[in-house]
Amino acid sequence: MYAFGIIVLLGLAVLAVARIASRYLSLASEVWAFVLVALGVGVAWLINLNLFSVWSIPVRNSDIAVTLTGVLIGGAAYFWRALLGFFTSLSRKFTDQARTTEKTEHLRRAA
Repeated sequence: MYAFGIIVLLGLAVLAVARIASRYLSLASEVWAFVLVALGVGVAWLINLNLFSVWSIPVRNSDIAVTLTGVLIGGAAYFWRALLGFFTSLSRKFTDQARTTEKTEHLRRAA
């Protein structure tokens, strides 16, 4: 159970870093999956996290297990992105969406 929590929280952290980077860099929507998986693999290699040994799943090489753990973290980050996007759109539905869009896009009212 702790391993699942590690993946979920590291995925959220990877998403936070990617969103901070997207404020300063223009990331296309097609690149998000690659960026999140790359950051997830980087985090797994940085902390040398091998969850397959925790789950007692035999893997041929520990380097492959660390890389696959990073892919799992990137997948969790992509799931977080979709989940938070859902709640953002739900929030816009219950608030005045036109007013929110005008503020974020710096638009003036036409009528």
